[in-house]
Amino acid sequence: MIAIAALALTFLPVTRVTIPEDCQKASSALEANDYNLAIDHYLLCLDAGELPTEILAQVYYGLGIAYSAKGSHRQAINDYSEAIHLSPNHAWAYNNRCWSYGLLRRAEKALHDCDEALRLLPDQPEFLDSRALAYWLLDDKDKARHDLDQAHQLDPSSPTWEERIREFEEMF
Repeated sequence: MIAIAALALTFLPVTRVTIPEDCQKASSALEANDYNLAIDHYLLCLDAGELPTEILAQVYYGLGIAYSAKGSHRQAINDYSEAIHLSPNHAWAYNNRCWSYGLLRRAEKALHDCDEALRLLPDQPEFLDSRALAYWLLDDKDKARHDLDQAHQLDPSSPTWEERIREFEEMF
């Protein structure tokens, strides 16, 4: 099974801003893989009122992770897009939106997002792994293999070409 990159959501320190309790509960639920509870609390967090842009971007990013984990990739794409709109340099939002596009077989859009994630954070093994999916969907196996080999060199715990291709074939 392919895991969505879910970094622990930590809310950035913002001067004199109280993080609503529902935002904190949402982050905890997401870390516990309780996606329904995370979504409920993120939506309550959004209803709580105005939030600083950085926190709002993290809320939408968290919603994207939760919806993606539930298989609701269209909704995840919408939430990742909102996170990117609020925080245009959010490389992880681009990467995760890449995966959601890939799982919906929208390979060109996936490739665009993976390229943007790698532009923002070059040599990130997870992003190379994601771009390999886009290349695989575009039937460019050589580029897919190159990205997977490079990801494995950067992080030996990342899947090898053979392991990931088996997963891709099982998914599609």
